[in-house]
Amino acid sequence: MEKYGLSAKGLESAFTKLVNSGIMTVGEVYGQHRSGQDTVIIDDLRELPRHFLSVSIPIYEATHEKSKGKIREVTEKGVGVAGIQARIGEVKSFVIECRPFLEVDSIWLEAECLWMEAGKKREDWYGGFQITKISPKHLKNLRELIQLLSLR
Repeated sequence: MEKYGLSAKGLESAFTKLVNSGIMTVGEVYGQHRSGQDTVIIDDLRELPRHFLSVSIPIYEATHEKSKGKIREVTEKGVGVAGIQARIGEVKSFVIECRPFLEVDSIWLEAECLWMEAGKKREDWYGGFQITKISPKHLKNLRELIQLLSLR
């Protein structure tokens, strides 16, 4: 950064502009280039199957209720979320809105961002989050939600 006379803020701004213009992806900024997307790697088999939901389930950040997204897929160990921005490695507290599907209002969990694909608009951002903290009660509710709403 010194060589080019950039501050930390200046470097962050440069990367943000590169991502927003479509020249780079968020993964490339963080050094995670996805090569060989059409190749199956045996070591990378999923531990749990993904469940694609038959309806759109709202999810939001517990500390920023206005930062809402939608769950696109879910397992007991992770969620695919559209519409919420995060940095790889960032841990967020999420609330999944369950009504009218379950007799509970919401499911609370903490999850770490494992990958993020940027979009031009907020709703086009899509990321994978690994659940790092969830109470037994909320895990039970998550399992019920998956069973009730997943496409078979």
